[in-house]
Amino acid sequence: MAPSWYDRNMEGVTKEYVVKEVLLGTTIGFAQVPESVAFAFLANVSPPIALHAAWMLGLVCSIFGGRPGMVNGATGAFAAIIGTFLPEPEINGGNGAGIEKLFPSVMFAGLLMLFVSATKLSRFIILLPSPVMIGFCNGLAIVIGLAQLHPFQDPDTHEFKKDLELLWMLVEMMAAMLIMEFFPKIPTKLTDIIPSSLVGIIAAIVIEFAIVRPTGSRTDTIGDINEFSAKTAIPSPFFIKWGFQDYNVSDIGLSDMGDIFRQGLLLCIVGSIESLMTSEVVESFTKTPGDGDRTVLAMGFGNILSGFFGGMGGNAMIGLSTINVLNGGRGRLAPTCTALLVMVAVIGAYPALNIVPTAALAGIMLVVVMHTFKWFSLKMVFATFVQTLPRAMTAPWAEKLPVTDARPSEVAVILVVSIMAILSNIAYAVGAGVAACCMIYAWNSVSDFKVTVTFDGAAKCYDVVGPVYFATANRLIKLLDPTNDPDTVYVRYTGSAINDYSVVDTFNRITSSYKAQDKTISFIASALSSVSSDEEAPKGVKNTAWATTSETSAEIEPWSPADTDTVPSIADKQAFEIPLAPSNPSMETTDRPTGAPALSISPATAATTAASPAFADDIPGRVASVESC
Repeated sequence: MAPSWYDRNMEGVTKEYVVKEVLLGTTIGFAQVPESVAFAFLANVSPPIALHAAWMLGLVCSIFGGRPGMVNGATGAFAAIIGTFLPEPEINGGNGAGIEKLFPSVMFAGLLMLFVSATKLSRFIILLPSPVMIGFCNGLAIVIGLAQLHPFQDPDTHEFKKDLELLWMLVEMMAAMLIMEFFPKIPTKLTDIIPSSLVGIIAAIVIEFAIVRPTGSRTDTIGDINEFSAKTAIPSPFFIKWGFQDYNVSDIGLSDMGDIFRQGLLLCIVGSIESLMTSEVVESFTKTPGDGDRTVLAMGFGNILSGFFGGMGGNAMIGLSTINVLNGGRGRLAPTCTALLVMVAVIGAYPALNIVPTAALAGIMLVVVMHTFKWFSLKMVFATFVQTLPRAMTAPWAEKLPVTDARPSEVAVILVVSIMAILSNIAYAVGAGVAACCMIYAWNSVSDFKVTVTFDGAAKCYDVVGPVYFATANRLIKLLDPTNDPDTVYVRYTGSAINDYSVVDTFNRITSSYKAQDKTISFIASALSSVSSDEEAPKGVKNTAWATTSETSAEIEPWSPADTDTVPSIADKQAFEIPLAPSNPSMETTDRPTGAPALSISPATAATTAASPAFADDIPGRVASVESC
């Protein structure tokens, strides 16, 4: 008998599990509420837009997502993108001009996420190199940090506040920061249950209403900037004027479609990247596999729902998700409880939100910034700078100066991504970083390309080691000499790979040049290359003698002159040997030294092709991952 739905989905659900997950979810919910409000200010939208998005998206993703234990909601990544499209609101706590275009953009981002999931594009997260990820985190942290200056500025003059108001705001901010950072370090069970952000907010409220206001001063609270009320409690479709939603949807015209599509595309890119990164972080703690495509799928539906009801959308929250799994959260119940608590807070418990000082929110977000920024990258930058200085300047402190294994080009990518995230937006920064790392990888791979020339009797052998792709294919043409080479030439590559069509085109050109001289050139691929042992040449290689070798028949053994006197004819299917190339990067013309290691290939595994062979369906060995630059 097949297991029931209950047996499949409720296995391992115990009373202890439920209690732990509910407590965790409630705790994280108290932390998510102030974060969502702070992200609303960063995005230049009113707080209800962020809070409704948080619980809608969180509920959909926690129930249907592909990564249990992951918390979703309105995020700094989404807010940073939206903030580049919406100007600062004229009224403090209001919405920036053009807010009506945000909601179709969020829905369009959701549709793109469905496309990403359907086409399984989530697997391309592996193409994000570490320098890009570090720059992404640093740039996001700086953007969020700079946004925390707004509460300390006068909404009309945009100058910093003065006198006692500024002083008390700094006191409340520092109180929230210190409590959020150090309260969890107190060795009591109470700190495992009560979120430090909630304690920090309560402390700021106490300072505001027990000390500041009784002395005749005051600082702004959420209620002073944008008051939560019954009108903000229930969301409705953004195109219906009801409650707090009073948008001029009729103002959206065809001329706005470009901004809507562009904003939606950027939100999809940034949301997918951060969610998949968060999924990897959660997986590293839980040691259970996640489903990236399902994660993006649920996020797509969540954003469509959020945009439809006038929310700012969102994605996975890496900080809160880490807190959840570090405290033992493993299932869907905790994130579900988090979303439900946010929903209750905005729908029914909104009076409590109105008394929260904005300075306390700034303090909480600055702690988030401190933990988002990759501080070790500063050491990498400094170490790289020191390496560029003359040795005479650094010699006295050589043992004390920091060192880094990162190349200067990789450190440069970190800086470029971080700076672009601040000056433009995060999506452009990530794209530029990935492009830069691809170029760096391709450029550095050229140095791994080695060609050694040997002679066996009347035949000349070009032994190639390293990747064969568009950058090195040109170099191979220049190293060959059709005019002066003997009648029989072999190009043998060990540990190489046919990576793109440029190589196929190059082989055809080489073949044509030797054929014009009435000479024969043969390309021999070993088992270490990308050419499969199906006795076929790569698709597109024409009129070329081709041979491949099987991995199972290859074994390393010392070479001796007695083993063979000449390079065998491929047509005869005799055994042949491929000597390993020397470490010297320059091409050398030498006789094969006695005792040099060689890759011995048995006759049974050699294959030949006719002048016009039946080619493979595709070029094997596509461009390698650039997971590290």
